[in-house]
Amino acid sequence: MYQNAQNTTKKLFASLLALAFAALLALAGCAGDSTAADNADAQDAAAAAAEQNGASAEGDAAGADAAEAKVTVSVTMPEGADAASENVEVTVPAEGTVYDALVATGWDVQAEDSDYGKYVTSINGIANGSEGEMSGWVFTVNNEQVMEGCDVCKLADGDTVEWTFFV
Repeated sequence: MYQNAQNTTKKLFASLLALAFAALLALAGCAGDSTAADNADAQDAAAAAAEQNGASAEGDAAGADAAEAKVTVSVTMPEGADAASENVEVTVPAEGTVYDALVATGWDVQAEDSDYGKYVTSINGIANGSEGEMSGWVFTVNNEQVMEGCDVCKLADGDTVEWTFFV
């Protein structure tokens, strides 16, 4: 009887530990939620502080290059769509995300918050579900599928992001 109670206690402890770990992962995913406007404000504040501290123009230029990344963003529209596929080079803040780059294109982007981060629901008028129940937007970075939210996935200078409408 003592052994059954001990096994039950171990199972309960393992379940609580697994639940705590899942909660920790969920909270960690939420911590990266920032917008391009927040990042731009932070850059402006950093530039103002450097200027007040007497940084040289040459130092400012070097700091600006290190604080930005140039990335290429492309969108592939489904066949017969009213909108055309496009390819644009944008500049995002250092540590900018896939979502920041998509918004920087100036395209019409609709997104919702989900348990896993931002979920893009429409690009340039092409909405998830418009080509069948399972259709929607997916993205790759440097031709590799990414298993994290677009607002969490960080980009580096020279990266390529491709958004494709999956039917």
